[in-house]
Amino acid sequence: MKKHLLLFSFILTSYCQTIAQVNTEIYRPSNRQQGLVGQLKASLSLNRGNGNNDIFSGSIKNSYVRKRHVIFGIGSYNFGQTRNDGSTNVFKRKGFLYAKYNYAIDKDSASHWSAEVFGQNELNEFIRLQNRLLGGIGFRWDIIKNPKALNLSFGSSVMYEFEEIKLDSSDLTYPLQTNFWRWSNYLSMTYLLDNSSNKTFFSFVAYIQPAVYDINNSQMFNLTENYRILLNASVRTNISKTLSFGMTFKYRHASFIQSFLENYDYSLRSNLIINF
Repeated sequence: MKKHLLLFSFILTSYCQTIAQVNTEIYRPSNRQQGLVGQLKASLSLNRGNGNNDIFSGSIKNSYVRKRHVIFGIGSYNFGQTRNDGSTNVFKRKGFLYAKYNYAIDKDSASHWSAEVFGQNELNEFIRLQNRLLGGIGFRWDIIKNPKALNLSFGSSVMYEFEEIKLDSSDLTYPLQTNFWRWSNYLSMTYLLDNSSNKTFFSFVAYIQPAVYDINNSQMFNLTENYRILLNASVRTNISKTLSFGMTFKYRHASFIQSFLENYDYSLRSNLIINF
């Protein structure tokens, strides 16, 4: 059996912990992977001495594909607290739950057209986000479907979004609660380059979500007034039989955000792996 050793990894990040909205389309299962598939992860770290803290993290991923039906979901939660002089102080709390259902309009799960329904709940104290609820309904068009080479898909939906933030004296004008109708659109692409010497896998997902109506103030928006953009791009390649390299780039831009926060977040992660 092969043993895998992670030889060297380096991470370049800027505001990597503050990326509020999760790019969930990257977790979509292959339509040809019939049946139920799931994964559960959990970890607990207790540190005492010079560092007195407890850190818990957990995640779950699952998908179910059968004929015309595709369901997938993901959940994640991170919690950390320090213990000093008999008191505790929470320094990290971030989590989300997401689920999506697709129904193939013609034939089966290999259909090029499908209807989709989704929902999400999110918490992120790094940007003072106390609660985020959203749900939507729309369609998906699989423009190109070739798992051994190129896949290209487009989705569009009407989405309701509720957000509640924690009050901060740095910005007393930003509303504590917002209720928006958004128009959510995404483009998803994967590409596999397979030759005799190595395999290279590319993936790219882009979202644009303009707000179209403010429910609280009964106000219509111009599509350029209040919008979000999310990008996720990654590449993995086998340099040789024993050496492989990967890189992932994430970016998020929000035009409407609290004044003391940056209106963008990005992260760049890369790793080098030797197998022997």
